[in-house]
Amino acid sequence: MNRPTSEHITRKDDATARAEPWVSWNGNIVHSYDTVVSPSTEEELAEAVRSARRVRIYGNKQSSSDIAAGTETLIDSSRYNRILSFDEEAGRVTVQSGVTLKDLMQEIEARGWTFPCLPDIDTVRIGGALATGTHGTAGDAHPLAEYMVAARLIKADGSIEEIDESSDLMPALRASLGTLGVLSTVTFDLHPLYYMRVEEQAIPDEEWLAHYRQWLEDYEFVRIIWLPHTGYGWVVLGERIDADTPVEERAAPRYVRHRREVSKFLYKRTLRFPRFTRFANRLIRTLFFAHRIVEKGTLYGATVTKSRGSTLELAEWTVAMDRFEELFAKLRNALESNDNDAYAHVPMDIRFLKGDDTWLSTAYGRDTVTVGCVTRNPEHADEYAAFDLVERIFLEHEGRPHWAKRFRAKAPELAPLYPRWDDFVALRRRMDPEGKFLNPYLAEIFE
Repeated sequence: MNRPTSEHITRKDDATARAEPWVSWNGNIVHSYDTVVSPSTEEELAEAVRSARRVRIYGNKQSSSDIAAGTETLIDSSRYNRILSFDEEAGRVTVQSGVTLKDLMQEIEARGWTFPCLPDIDTVRIGGALATGTHGTAGDAHPLAEYMVAARLIKADGSIEEIDESSDLMPALRASLGTLGVLSTVTFDLHPLYYMRVEEQAIPDEEWLAHYRQWLEDYEFVRIIWLPHTGYGWVVLGERIDADTPVEERAAPRYVRHRREVSKFLYKRTLRFPRFTRFANRLIRTLFFAHRIVEKGTLYGATVTKSRGSTLELAEWTVAMDRFEELFAKLRNALESNDNDAYAHVPMDIRFLKGDDTWLSTAYGRDTVTVGCVTRNPEHADEYAAFDLVERIFLEHEGRPHWAKRFRAKAPELAPLYPRWDDFVALRRRMDPEGKFLNPYLAEIFE
């Protein structure tokens, strides 16, 4: 086996490690470390895993939960980013786990293929997106990992196991938080490329609440960006069309590009005056959510954000579809009450997933609705009362958190929410008895 060459390994003495820690993209998670390995081949990746005492692999550091670092050895996946093969006849692609969704989508769309359900941003790396249940909305309505049909997994001893859909490991591996091993290569089942007419506009809460279930029947893409304290949701509906169908497109006003900048300016005031959030949200709704957009494009081209304009802190929870309206009524009343300081910033993203059989999926065994919660002041996330309020209400309704986003719940609260929790914990202990793939945060959840 080839060992990682010296230019692919960074070692730090204690003083340097303290001066140059590993820092998440929004600055909220900070860890020291001893060694960073940047492999480009499977042999280098396997050796990095084999020789480490504790190891985590990271991508673009965009997770709001503390899952990507916190061990002596880190693996930087940015050089492990090749698209390895493409089976045009079968509609399958095999990639290294460090490839970004952007690079993958550009390649497969150029060949006439796509995934029928894509997450909100394309800057994520495939390995992390799979491990945490990253997902899109409506359409085929599954996390990205549901399209994984084969993988090569590097286990704690550095050996490699090939896993396919017939393997008993696949339902656990599809959302494992990297605790079963390190994904080396992944093979995806693709779908033929298609086009949509996508229309976006603000619709009163009572109206979209009355119609969203029918929209899920009628449209390929359904996303509701709830605007708390305004009485509106920004509704995005995508209808499948033939590639040659003409669409009279309507672009957003040019000034809409300044929304994030204006939002950040306004929300700075909410640090001292939480109730100012009401005014800020209403102003943002009037300025930036009062128009209508129509465009034609692919799912990737028309619905996926190509960058993050500014840092933020995110939480996201899911609830069973049949409990969503009950939960939403309680959530809206609590967030808009004068009895607390839990005022939520715009937007709160609502998306829809079909049930699956992945053990730690937020959609395991049930159709679900996901609701996001965001603050534009990430450095003050611990003081943002909306996070705790949202988490409390979702837990009361058997809600499950997005693994890559912010939540406080640990094993006692989480275990009852997942029917296969004990099976997963037992499997993790069997595959990694020494806890090589656990950092302190994950040990609190899975030990």
